[in-house]
Amino acid sequence: MARIFRRSIFWLVPVIVIPLAALLVIQYRFLRTLETKTISAERSWLRDSGERIADDIDQYYRSAALRALTIERNCLCQTAILSAHFATTPVPGVRTFFVVHFDGQHAYYSYFTPAGVEKKLADDSDEVQAVKLSSVAWHVAHKMKRAIPHPPLTVDERDDRNRIVMRPVVDGTEHVLGVAGLIFDEQLARAAMTRIGIDSIHRRYNKDDAASLRLRIDDHQVYTRDFRSQPFSFVFTNWRLGVKDTCATPEELGALGFKNNMLLGGGVMIVLFGAIGLAIQAASRQMKLSQMKSDFVSNVSHELRTPLASIRVFGEYMRLGRVASEEKVREYGAYIEAESRRLTQLINNILDFSKIELAEKKYKMAETDIVELAHDTTCAFAMPAREKGYDVSFTAPAAILPPLVVDRDAIAQVLMNLLDNAAKYSNGKKNIDVIVAAGEASVSIAVRDRGIGIPPAEQKKIFEKFYRVSSGLVHDVKGSGLGLAIVSHVVKAHGGRVEVISAPGEGSTFTIVLPKGTAVPAPITNAKNETEAA
Repeated sequence: MARIFRRSIFWLVPVIVIPLAALLVIQYRFLRTLETKTISAERSWLRDSGERIADDIDQYYRSAALRALTIERNCLCQTAILSAHFATTPVPGVRTFFVVHFDGQHAYYSYFTPAGVEKKLADDSDEVQAVKLSSVAWHVAHKMKRAIPHPPLTVDERDDRNRIVMRPVVDGTEHVLGVAGLIFDEQLARAAMTRIGIDSIHRRYNKDDAASLRLRIDDHQVYTRDFRSQPFSFVFTNWRLGVKDTCATPEELGALGFKNNMLLGGGVMIVLFGAIGLAIQAASRQMKLSQMKSDFVSNVSHELRTPLASIRVFGEYMRLGRVASEEKVREYGAYIEAESRRLTQLINNILDFSKIELAEKKYKMAETDIVELAHDTTCAFAMPAREKGYDVSFTAPAAILPPLVVDRDAIAQVLMNLLDNAAKYSNGKKNIDVIVAAGEASVSIAVRDRGIGIPPAEQKKIFEKFYRVSSGLVHDVKGSGLGLAIVSHVVKAHGGRVEVISAPGEGSTFTIVLPKGTAVPAPITNAKNETEAA
């Protein structure tokens, strides 16, 4: 009985303990991901809040400035009317209103307080100089009798202490008669903008969210990482509006959520006896991963070991001074360089394939001249290939093609893999052609060789991972079986396809077909599933 009990305990370990441990790890990783997403969402919310509040402040000042600076043309010289107008159209944060009346070569300036009281300023004061400098362009427009159909609001921030907003005053023929403007005071404006921002928060958000937000308006260089800042677009463009959650930082919120969820999940884990099914699935996946590793080691071990051994031997010869002639040094150096490049390409293929397998492959899509890309890649391959006797030709389409939205590095790697295969399986016929052609809705890049060719029965399998065609050259030609698998994944992620035309003894033509317009990368999870299914 005790023996049976001990055996039952033995089976409980793999059946229950291991599945629960696996679920705990999965939950931990999921909660870490959720923590990251919570932090990202909180940051996005703060950033969006800052954008909305900054837009509200900018819009408020645009509207207020437009009301205050809309002056009738017959009021330019009437001080009493201007005083009353400015007194009834306040703009928070303004230190001085001014009106400039142009009369030929002369300009007459009037200045007012925010309450509408006329004020006198010395001709050499900073405010007067700033007004004269900012209004000179409108004076020129007046002299040239240039028509201004829709008098705009313009901002002059060349003098940080005297930021000016102006609007021209035009007559019935839309010619400039004068300018109405205002000068901001930085301290008053900062306080006013803060009040406007707080009002925007209370108007846009509920009571709890509004109470948790803190605003800060300052120069863009003084913000800390706790604030999410947004620049202003109308005036004070070198200032930024900062928004902070006073309750907790995004990192603190993410950590709190992780802690609570982890405690709750840990308690639930105790009663998850149904994890046996997940344990079986995990074991199956582990066996498959082990098999994949074995296949990979079998295919790549010779590919890595042979060139590394050669590089080590030649390097040792050179280090020990056994190479006397410069010709031999160059020969050994060229061999080491060629083997190093081949190893680099192999390692890049392995790393990219690893990212595809883990659904982590990211594509940087941008408009690219596909003809230039194909030409540059072909030239980069042809330069060392010519030294081995290969004749690599490139044919471009007659018409100029529009740019394609692709990942330049990924497509270059696809083309380099096809060229490398064409050279490997040339079987002494060292002519390789690269042809770019355009269709109505797609662009194709074909790589043609005159090598051993591929039997029809093998053509559907060559894009599987680690698969290599069984031929007389399979043991002589070096490779990992990953090149065409990467080609297939990358082209499919760009919304395209790979076509193969081949016959034994007649060579092969691999054609990648990419759609015109905006290429949308396929979901990486689909690529992973397809790879596993293969």
